[in-house]
Amino acid sequence: MGTKGKRMADDEFKPKKNEEQVEQKTQKKVKKEKKHSKAKTIIIIIISILLIFAIIFGGLLYFASTTLGKIGFESLDESQLGLNNDLYNEVSSNVSQAEFNSIKNVALFGIDGGRSDTIIIASLNQTDHTIKLISIPRDTYVSVEGHGKTKINHAYAYGKETLALKTINENFGLNVSEYVTINFKGLINIINKIGGVEVEISKAEMDYINENVADSYRLSGKSNVKKLSSYGKVTLNGEQALTHARNRTIGNDFYREERQRDVITAVMDKVSKMGLTKILGLSDSILSEVKTNLNITECIGILTEALGNSSEYLNSVESKQIPSDEAGNGSGKGQMISGVYYFVSDLDEASQAFKDTIYGEE
Repeated sequence: MGTKGKRMADDEFKPKKNEEQVEQKTQKKVKKEKKHSKAKTIIIIIISILLIFAIIFGGLLYFASTTLGKIGFESLDESQLGLNNDLYNEVSSNVSQAEFNSIKNVALFGIDGGRSDTIIIASLNQTDHTIKLISIPRDTYVSVEGHGKTKINHAYAYGKETLALKTINENFGLNVSEYVTINFKGLINIINKIGGVEVEISKAEMDYINENVADSYRLSGKSNVKKLSSYGKVTLNGEQALTHARNRTIGNDFYREERQRDVITAVMDKVSKMGLTKILGLSDSILSEVKTNLNITECIGILTEALGNSSEYLNSVESKQIPSDEAGNGSGKGQMISGVYYFVSDLDEASQAFKDTIYGEE
């Protein structure tokens, strides 16, 4: 025992204590209990972040080694991903090499019928403690190697994650090499496991969900179809949330992408408020819903870094869409080409918008 520890132990066994000493000891005990409570809260937040990243990144993993076997790991040949190895030189006026290296970009693919109908670049900046969710419209007109000009979501159907990542990197000048893939049934299961998510919806969106939610119930294999009776801020179950995220009828495809980001953000918010016991109980089932090539050791390091910055991350989630119909974000418009609808945009402008969003404008 060290000198300080020995002195504290000796003090405890002194036969005489005046009232002032007793009061001081009581106050120390209260402070210790508060510190313990605060530490427990931090642990819960950290575990929450772990599960959030498991959902978003598919790889900040549960501690038990048996859990790792539940995740679908599939490595990719990086030489086939079209990585932009000059990216740092292109953004060096905005970020230092250290910050550049601290930014982790992961492609999230939501699969429906063999195509990646949801494409989001999730960017975690460990320097300024922010998370950015950047949607790529599925109808974006791009070049896909071996298939010419077509919709970006076709790349996954043609060549799975390898070609999908290569298409993103080559058309937008990025170097994304990691991915998380989840099918829509898996999304239903995750949301149901956490008890639904709270989302703001309009009356028209409520009506759309009620008219189309049966399709999602067929996907999940359930027959007891539940419909909504109100709109505004409501709690959606997995089937309802998926139906909401797939809605392309109300507004254009940009609204659909925004709904997808809203659902993901709602999942993050819900998980961050869950208790430790429930979070640990859900880890196995949620992690089994994803396929990824994320490096486990690196992800554990990210988890450690998040120890003292959880509130900053959760309060700094930015959502946007690139390319979009807004100036400066690869602005474009819908066009019919050979009888097929595409979103045709300025890809050079979109590439710059990605770099400005992820690495900061000068």
